[in-house]
Amino acid sequence: MNLLLHIFSLLGRLWLWFFDRFIMYPLMKIVAPKLGVRFMNLGYWPSDKPEDDKLRAFMEEVGHLEDYEPHKSHVYLYEKAMSMHPNYPDFENLEILEVSCGQGYSLEWIENWHGPTKCLIGCDKVVTRNVNNIVYGDATNLPFADDSFDFILNVEAAHLYSDFRKFFKECFRVLRSGGVFCYVDVRYPRDVSVLNDTAKSIGFNTKHLELCTAEVVEGLNHTARKHDELLERAPLFVKMFKKSLRATYCAPGTDAYERLRTEQKIYAAVMWMKD
Repeated sequence: MNLLLHIFSLLGRLWLWFFDRFIMYPLMKIVAPKLGVRFMNLGYWPSDKPEDDKLRAFMEEVGHLEDYEPHKSHVYLYEKAMSMHPNYPDFENLEILEVSCGQGYSLEWIENWHGPTKCLIGCDKVVTRNVNNIVYGDATNLPFADDSFDFILNVEAAHLYSDFRKFFKECFRVLRSGGVFCYVDVRYPRDVSVLNDTAKSIGFNTKHLELCTAEVVEGLNHTARKHDELLERAPLFVKMFKKSLRATYCAPGTDAYERLRTEQKIYAAVMWMKD
């Protein structure tokens, strides 16, 4: 019986791996505009720890933004990533690349509240909107020249890449000397030191490494409620994937949520610099 349960569990994870990579993003390309889905990250909710002081102060200064209120937890995750940058919150005159930018609403947020930037480009393999500053590209083979950017941002995407070492090498290549790479993602606990050692072996200098699983779990409590409501309004062909979608956004009650809540999986925020 235990063996059968183990096999079913492995098959379930294999299906979710396949779903995340080959079904979810094409599906979202069709339905996201209709449902008002702007961001697809798990979310973040700042705590009282000192590492979130700059983030909280900035968001209090921004104040209430009605248009972004349903997406606040997602925006907090971006702010968490960017708050590790030494220049935060002012990115004026920086050339910035977001790898795996999704629909590009994060680019609009950055330009409106952290700019005006010198250059702001998003790169993604699934381009869902016709936005001028989003280009098609593979994270492991970035379509940019060497030493092109001052700041690279990567939010909750690298765990889906075929080869994270190639991705790190590409980031190192397209960053200028003194450039900053801010990364947040969900990982197994054993993977975090491997990621950091890999980055350092390529030439990056680790300036900040923080585990923020509890804040992400609190954030996804907000985002999951919103996504569950959207799922109820979704077309029938989307509801066919309801169980897989809820697992993808780690809704309470799913195994994915429990793995984060019990820290079988953890969330890491890292800032590397190319010295």
